[in-house]
Amino acid sequence: MTSAAIADGFNLLPHRSRKRRALRRQRLAILAVASLAGCAAVGSVAGWDAFERMRLDDRRIALDATLRASNAALDEHARLLRVEAERRRAREAAQPLAVPRNRFLALLEALADAPPRTDVVLQRVTQRADEVELAALAPDSQTAARWLKRLENLRGVQSVEVVEMKRRAETRPSVKRDAVAPAIDRYEFTALVRYEAAGQKTVAAPAKASAKGEAPMNFRTSNKRNPQ
Repeated sequence: MTSAAIADGFNLLPHRSRKRRALRRQRLAILAVASLAGCAAVGSVAGWDAFERMRLDDRRIALDATLRASNAALDEHARLLRVEAERRRAREAAQPLAVPRNRFLALLEALADAPPRTDVVLQRVTQRADEVELAALAPDSQTAARWLKRLENLRGVQSVEVVEMKRRAETRPSVKRDAVAPAIDRYEFTALVRYEAAGQKTVAAPAKASAKGEAPMNFRTSNKRNPQ
């Protein structure tokens, strides 16, 4: 009877086809929802990965900038250390050369500041490594000693010693013609101003003052007269 009804164009059980269509639509909906959920999950993961990559790139760029700044600071520090080391080496190399020059200039200033009426005539100044040789004329040994005594107080001077002194007669020009002027005895002396060696500490010098307030000088004299 059922087959007869279908053959005549009538479906006597329509609920079965409706169930099949509903089940098909439900499965399609579930599949679509699952697809959408999967796409959303994949998109969220891809978005998070892109965000993390951007954040890491920003941190890497910041770290690179910090490292570059640190390297520049280290390079500048190393350069300043090299410059300071070169300056220190230059000062150490120039100090031994500057000490004799400064001592010699101080000696010349002391000689220039001598009282005008000392009657001592400086003839020659010779500089050596740790000493200066002076050649001068004086009317007597006491005047020469007083003239040299001032040099003992200069900074760095270790001793002042007269190594040679000889008397010679000088004739002054006479005002009158055919008149013989009397000869004047003058003392020609050579003294050594010895300085302390580099790095040597100053040692307390012996008492320089005698009963008369004058320090004895070490003289080695020669009383030979120069031939006229």
